[in-house]
Amino acid sequence: MTRTLRRLSAVDDIELGVRLLRGTPTNEGRDDDQLRRISAAAQRFGAELAADHSDPVDGATVVERAGGDLSLVARYLPRRGRIELFSAAVEHCETVVDRLGWSDWFPPGTVRAAAVLHERAHERITHRHAAELRTAVGVPALRLGHWTRWAFIAGADELAAHAYAGAVLGLPRSPLLITAAAMAAIEED
Repeated sequence: MTRTLRRLSAVDDIELGVRLLRGTPTNEGRDDDQLRRISAAAQRFGAELAADHSDPVDGATVVERAGGDLSLVARYLPRRGRIELFSAAVEHCETVVDRLGWSDWFPPGTVRAAAVLHERAHERITHRHAAELRTAVGVPALRLGHWTRWAFIAGADELAAHAYAGAVLGLPRSPLLITAAAMAAIEED
């Protein structure tokens, strides 16, 4: 592992969120201060949503898939009522965590559990909390007098889902750190 990859642990979760947002289409025109506010608000929303961790909305079943793209750990398929978990990507993330010595932050089994909870958060946000997330992020799309239509910010749901998973599992760092490290490790190879 390179020194650059090891330095990721010094980057706080809000800044990791800024990096994710900066790399997401439609956010190119937003400055760093606005991205920082969006990152903080989305992650706070996810952590607060975790305080009411309840059963999934539609009870999506978890299906494990072998192989696949290492950049995709899991995905929520609402029309099929399932969460697909990609075992090769889970293994890659676990290897990165081990090689970086982060097992105190992310004990064995965390990657799998966080991936499923991350997708459960998407499930909850999609079915019940999308408007609340837009309001929490607080970027106006349209204002007419006292009425405001809040914008959908690409990537905010990802940050909220990572924060949700981290909060439910009681992790000291967001699983977003694992994602950033796993992607950086792929780019290194």
